[in-house]
Amino acid sequence: MVGVGVTGVVLALASVAVGLRLIDEVSSSVDDSLLVTTEALGAVSDSVGVTSSILDTVSTGLGTVTDTVETVGSSLDEATAALTDTSDLLSGSFPDAIESISAILPAIETAASSIDTALRTLSRAPFGPDYDPEVPFDESIAELGDAVEPLPDDLRSLSEDLDTLTGSTSDIAEQVATLQTDLTTLDTQLDDVTALLERYSETTVKAQQLAESSRRDLGDSTSLSRVLLVLLGAFFAFGQIVPIWLGVRLLDESGESGESDDADIEVPTTPVF
Repeated sequence: MVGVGVTGVVLALASVAVGLRLIDEVSSSVDDSLLVTTEALGAVSDSVGVTSSILDTVSTGLGTVTDTVETVGSSLDEATAALTDTSDLLSGSFPDAIESISAILPAIETAASSIDTALRTLSRAPFGPDYDPEVPFDESIAELGDAVEPLPDDLRSLSEDLDTLTGSTSDIAEQVATLQTDLTTLDTQLDDVTALLERYSETTVKAQQLAESSRRDLGDSTSLSRVLLVLLGAFFAFGQIVPIWLGVRLLDESGESGESDDADIEVPTTPVF
């Protein structure tokens, strides 16, 4: 019984020592993990902040580009309308009017020749006008006719070029409109990403607070576990007092009983034979 009690005390003390060491190692390992987690969450929080700042810059630049594209689109629409009107004018009434003018210029030239002849005749009179132009009137009309004659064809050719340009401008306007739609979609997606980053930031902050709180709770739990383990070890060790005391009592009683038996035995003083 004494051996059992002493063994129990030794086991209690050894269990307390091993348990305290195990608690310290587990607590240190978990605390290191929480510390690394806290640092990683800090890095994530910084990354989220930098990303959010970049997105704000991109969003601002995208807004500027969107405004510019809208201005370009409006200008292209106005330019397309102006080019269309100009092309219609150059291919329609304007060259027709010039051709009509060109058609009557020969008659004007003939009349100008008569007027020029009459003026020259009058200039010879004593009181007539002084008429001696460097270029006669009919020649001026002829030169004007020569200059006006190719204009209708040139204007119609220019109208065709403007039609081609108008088609290109229309294509560009459509592409700009598509680009504007894409930019609007991208701006909406950036808003969604910004909102998601805000949620990530809030979650990261809460996770950091939870990790720090867990470290504090781990310290309290470790201290409480040590106290509880020591109390359990002490309780178990003190519980071995009973078998040790019982064993000692049994040993004492066994010793006293042996002495009493020795005293009751009579030693013969004479030989039996």
